[in-house]
Amino acid sequence: MLIRVAVVEDETALYDYYGKMVEAWGRTRNVRLSTTFVGSAEEFLFKYDRQSVFDIIFLDVCMSGMSGMELAHEIRRSDRNVQIVFLTGKTEYVFEGYEIGAVRYLVKPVAESGLAQALDACMEKLESIRADYIAVRCHGENLRLSRSEIIYVKVEGHYLQMRTVDKIYEWKASLKEMLAMLDAERFVMANRSAVVNLEFVSKITREECVLEGGEVIPVSRGAYGALNEAFMKYFFR
Repeated sequence: MLIRVAVVEDETALYDYYGKMVEAWGRTRNVRLSTTFVGSAEEFLFKYDRQSVFDIIFLDVCMSGMSGMELAHEIRRSDRNVQIVFLTGKTEYVFEGYEIGAVRYLVKPVAESGLAQALDACMEKLESIRADYIAVRCHGENLRLSRSEIIYVKVEGHYLQMRTVDKIYEWKASLKEMLAMLDAERFVMANRSAVVNLEFVSKITREECVLEGGEVIPVSRGAYGALNEAFMKYFFR
């Protein structure tokens, strides 16, 4: 596995220091690494905006021009899975950092043990994210989709329709085949032709399953009991 790491830091004198620590961690954990150094938030956006090319990004919070915190917000607009670790000499941004899903907040000067712990935490999250993906062949293309972003899957005529948070996919397949790739704890039948992700369900009645955003999936009489019970267990366990 190749882990792509970026260090966004305007103090170029620290590049060698961080690079050696990252390499040492990689050798210890037997992980292949590719490390890229970027001198400013503006340079990062110019070269890598919306490309999702990195797995882990170390961000210096206090840089001239756009701050690392501002850059983190921009990154999160298009990439929810990249692991972000903040580097700073100040701790006042700690709560904002965790609000955007930062893994760690390392105070300078960064110790090798602290950086190694941050990378370990990032790897744990990355492995969890990768385990969440499924592979689907749609119109001759192999797609890699996250289960956690699937809102529902339903039968539409001779096609299977999947709605995710970003897009709607349609291809010829059976609902039974799709169910085999989804976990039964989150994905539950609303009727004979539709399965919903409980993460996106806001309300269930005997006739309707109301999703976030207001879209409605009909609930059949035979499916209501199991769907309602699964919903209660999932959110109130």
